[in-house]
Amino acid sequence: MKFSILVPVYNVEKYLEQCVESLLNQTHKGDYEIILVDDGSTDSSGAICDKYAKNYPDRVKAVHKENGGHTSARLAAINNASGEYCLFCDSDDFVESYLLEAVANFLNQNHGTDMVIYSFSYYEDSIKIPRNMSVFENGEIFEGDKKKKLYELLITTPYINSLWTKAVRTEIIKNSNINYDALKDKDIAEDAYIVSHFVTDCKKIVYTDKPLYNYRTNRKSISRSYNPQKIGRKNSLFLYRNFIDLLPKWEMNNEETVNKIYSACFNYTVYLFRKHYEYAGSFKKRKAVLEYNWDSMLFDEVAANPYKYGSEIHNYIYKLISDKQYFRLNIWFLKNRIYQYFKKIKKKIRGV
Repeated sequence: MKFSILVPVYNVEKYLEQCVESLLNQTHKGDYEIILVDDGSTDSSGAICDKYAKNYPDRVKAVHKENGGHTSARLAAINNASGEYCLFCDSDDFVESYLLEAVANFLNQNHGTDMVIYSFSYYEDSIKIPRNMSVFENGEIFEGDKKKKLYELLITTPYINSLWTKAVRTEIIKNSNINYDALKDKDIAEDAYIVSHFVTDCKKIVYTDKPLYNYRTNRKSISRSYNPQKIGRKNSLFLYRNFIDLLPKWEMNNEETVNKIYSACFNYTVYLFRKHYEYAGSFKKRKAVLEYNWDSMLFDEVAANPYKYGSEIHNYIYKLISDKQYFRLNIWFLKNRIYQYFKKIKKKIRGV
């Protein structure tokens, strides 16, 4: 079988070579291609893509396009993919050398598999942060009614919503009825939206808890992404409406599941507020965050009775948001920072 590794590229000259080298240095002996899509980079990223395409013409393909965002770059990569399965890699991340070998083994051992889901490790400032967690049993197979466990996880957690922990049959990707236009003005939840459709369309899915991917966190980038001016681009209501629309296909169209989606939407909206407020660097920015119409991120049913769906802490915070309690919010965030600080100290003392 042949794999296609899809890599959207935009202004990542600092990390791109490590990413591509990790993809080139695979232990897998079979055929695979690396498709680098330069999404109108203004640094040397485009030139780096061309260098690899020139040096590895049988392995690497470089595609250049005008800047259109992450999703449009992925679409360009998909259109150029010729492998039986596609894997996704962000250009500031990197993979383990045995990624393709491990995926190929799972596919060979489980004939008819449409998707392999694998785990990942965090890297922060070049330091590996272990993730000692397994969502399911290693090698667990999901088909038929068992897929409902995946749908439940997609609705209620972020554990399996990333594209870069998936190998997906290319035919399914290209034939999936996804409204990519819905993602044009968004810079959040794209992966979960796309993954929900891929999981729906895949008949057989295999999970492995092997950490095959390395996700790089960048605090400066995170801080910039929570600029008050970008709040509207992080409205994830479209994702939860998408879940509602998929419920009949999942045979989960019942009040209990709808309420879980309502609850997830509410709690995630408060989470977004907390992140924006946390990274706001001035009084003016915090006021802008507080004055934003956060009800616009909720279903009408939730906005009418929000405290039915949230956790105790998030209900409390949302009440402060609704009442524009700037002073009390500052006190809560200060207390929370102190709590998190001492929590880290305790972990260091215990050697955790």
